Amino acid sequence: MNAVFCMMLLIGVAAAAAQGRLSAAQDALLGGGAEAAAFCLSMAGAYAFFGGLLGVLRESGVTGALANALRRPLFRLFRFAPGEEQALSDISVNLAADMLGMGGAATPAGLSAMRKMAAAGRQDGRASDAMLLFLTLNMCSVQLLPTTMIAIRAQAGAKNPADIVLPTLLATGAQTLTGIALCKIFAMRNKAHD
Repeated sequence: MNAVFCMMLLIGVAAAAAQGRLSAAQDALLGGGAEAAAFCLSMAGAYAFFGGLLGVLRESGVTGALANALRRPLFRLFRFAPGEEQALSDISVNLAADMLGMGGAATPAGLSAMRKMAAAGRQDGRASDAMLLFLTLNMCSVQLLPTTMIAIRAQAGAKNPADIVLPTLLATGAQTLTGIALCKIFAMRNKAHD
C-alpha cells in the first residue's frame, strides 16, 4: 500500500507541475496534513469515550454473550467442510466484536478462524465456501453500534450524532443478507461445476 500511495502522490505532484500549479499543490499537501492532525486530536475524546464503553461491554460479558448467541445460527448458516467447524468459536467472537464496533478486537479472532479453516480446507489452495462466506460476513459487518460514525458526526457538530444508528443497522443488515444470498448462490453454482 505504501507504494500505491507513493505513486499517487508522485503522479499528483507531476500533474500539478505540468499544469504550473506546483505552489497550490504544496499548499494543499501542507494544509491537508495540518487538517488531518487537528481532526485526529479533536476525535481523541470521542474515541476515548467509545473505547471505554466497548471495554465495559467486553469486561461485563456482553461481547461473550453475543458470541454465544451467534454460535447456533452461524453453525446452521455455514456449511463447514470436515475440520472447519473448529473455527466456529473464532467466527462468532469476530462477528460479535464487529457488531459492537470493536474492529481491533475482532481482527485476531478473524485471522485465527481463517487459519483454522485453511488448515482443514481444500488441498488445491482455493478458499472453501465457508471461508468465502466468513469473509463476506466480516466485510458486511452488521453494525449494532457504529461508534466511528457517531464520533465523526459528533465532531462535525450534528445535533444528534446517534441518528445514524437505525439507518446503519438497516443498511448493514441489507448488505449482509445480500452477501449471504450471493455466497449461497455461488456455492451451489460451484458444486454444480465440480
